[in-house]
Amino acid sequence: MNNIEIDFNSKLEITIKNKNPVNLTDLTLSLLDLSSQFQKFIERESSEDTHISNELLIKKVSTGSIMIELVTKSAPLLPLLWEGGSLYQWVSTSSNIIDWFLGKTKQPPQDLTKKDLQQWSNIIEPIVKDSGSQLIISATENATVINQIIMSSDDALVAKNFINNKISEINDHSEHIYRKKVLVWYQTKFDVNSDTGDKAIVEDIRKSPVKVIFEDSVIKNAMLHGHNKFNKQWHELAYIVDLEVQTINGIPKVYKIIKYYEDDTFDPEY
Repeated sequence: MNNIEIDFNSKLEITIKNKNPVNLTDLTLSLLDLSSQFQKFIERESSEDTHISNELLIKKVSTGSIMIELVTKSAPLLPLLWEGGSLYQWVSTSSNIIDWFLGKTKQPPQDLTKKDLQQWSNIIEPIVKDSGSQLIISATENATVINQIIMSSDDALVAKNFINNKISEINDHSEHIYRKKVLVWYQTKFDVNSDTGDKAIVEDIRKSPVKVIFEDSVIKNAMLHGHNKFNKQWHELAYIVDLEVQTINGIPKVYKIIKYYEDDTFDPEY
């Protein structure tokens, strides 16, 4: 077996300039989730044929402020994916993400999932709890800093509140998404000039009819097309759909159909 080649010239230095002792669980989660975010970045940005290592290894832990040096396996010389290397580019992307947390940019540099947000919350947690502390993430090359993030505890608190709000928005939205529910039509006009709209019943959600809208015209046209294996009209069939439920005072008022499973259409009488 080949020996593992470590790139000791390129390092990711994590420094927490703490005022108070740092909770061990917070520090552990912070480092684990930082590693997870780096791994995800490598997997997303590199091709399967490149074989860039996404594993961070601890090289050194220093006393005083918490200083941890992380290294990775040597990257192949070709192809040259990123100027400055993977550590440099990850710090750049992370800096842009933090700018979004702090309201310096309107959009994140990439789509962030709920898990991503939770991991970033854990990464900054040690300084959120320690007023006056700092988190410094540095990419170095031959002992020279080539890219760096410096985050104060005040900034971390702002970022933490932002992240919590975004997670709440995701939770609120996901709670109103229902997958593969049976829908039958109650009233179908599909007429833009009509004063009354389309209504359907999804018994799993509400036994009364509810107004229906569509994510896009493709879904609408597909559900209007009917089905060749049935002799019934399309509005007499039952449909399997994913839908978003919009409520007023907790009562479903609008079903927004976001996906239609055409092959699962069936005759509700059988």
